[in-house]
Amino acid sequence: MIDRSIKSKYINVDDHRRIIAISDIHANLPVLKKLLKKIAFDMHQDELFLVGDLLEKGAYNMETLHFIMELSKSPHVHPMMGNCDFVCKNVLYEYRLDFLKEVLLHRQNSILHEMAATLGIHFHKDIDMIEYARILKQHFPKELAFVDQLPHVVETQHYIFGHAAILDEDHYGKEMRDIMTHNRFLDDAKRFQKYVVVGHLPVSEYCDGICCFNPMIDDLRHIIAIDGGNEVKSAGQLNALLIEHGNFSYAHSDCLKKAKVLDSIQPINSDPFFIKWYDSSVKILKEDDIRYLCRHLSSGKDFWIPKDFIFHKGDEIHVDNFTTYHLPVEKGDYVKIVSTCGEHALVKKNGIMGWIPRKILSK
Repeated sequence: MIDRSIKSKYINVDDHRRIIAISDIHANLPVLKKLLKKIAFDMHQDELFLVGDLLEKGAYNMETLHFIMELSKSPHVHPMMGNCDFVCKNVLYEYRLDFLKEVLLHRQNSILHEMAATLGIHFHKDIDMIEYARILKQHFPKELAFVDQLPHVVETQHYIFGHAAILDEDHYGKEMRDIMTHNRFLDDAKRFQKYVVVGHLPVSEYCDGICCFNPMIDDLRHIIAIDGGNEVKSAGQLNALLIEHGNFSYAHSDCLKKAKVLDSIQPINSDPFFIKWYDSSVKILKEDDIRYLCRHLSSGKDFWIPKDFIFHKGDEIHVDNFTTYHLPVEKGDYVKIVSTCGEHALVKKNGIMGWIPRKILSK
């Protein structure tokens, strides 16, 4: 029987230590290592909180897990469980295996796929899930047990860390799902006494006119959302929240190609619009060679959208990661290239996404 209770731990952090919080690594070990190097992580000087979704969706699951297991030998490294990491509990407790099968049939990259592959097991729609789970448990007991034992919440004197949310500061929630799967926490959360640091939902999903992937800090309600959309957004990034003597800053890394801006441009943006994942339904009105003219159903606004941004859910038509914002840039700036369409490039500068002319980018 699976235990649904919330696992938590409380630690005292020396006020002289730098606190680092990173969430939603999603098995992207190269970007994690790049970020830790960028911020000069030192486990002798820093307190590192890994706020869930350590695994799944990225391509380096086993390597990421072993890397975190090694880091966690230090008393100053604190990994937590996210909803994506729960697949390990599904196997370990043979819990909701029919649901797990559906997840794995549609997920290209998974810790479970990697475990199975090392044993020569190919996952398919007719696989016996009970036998599958028992084989993985037999061969990977340490890895599965490590994930199973991760806390859902870690609290310090001044901060509370949980993957998606907490409901209150006394008990955190009624069960583990309240911590790991609460969606759109910033929309309905109350004010907390301590700062609550969460991941789970990319911060871009809270944006309207201009899309930004940097951490969001709500000083009124004491909430900090840090998921930069790493591995789930084409322009996503892995964020690190840095806390030193009560002051907040951040750094990020990604795997996008860098380009130099050759000329300055200050475009006019009369009404920039960003289409979010949770509000992405459109109707196609007409098309040309590379774009569709689409009507965004909830707003009624019409946009020309490159065909690469369109995807289907059954009979529904949706758009992912599209913005109408044109990004101001200065000669000599460096930007990250997200995609290109015709004469324009979708780029990211300092965590903000927008379009610029391709001709002003270095080759």
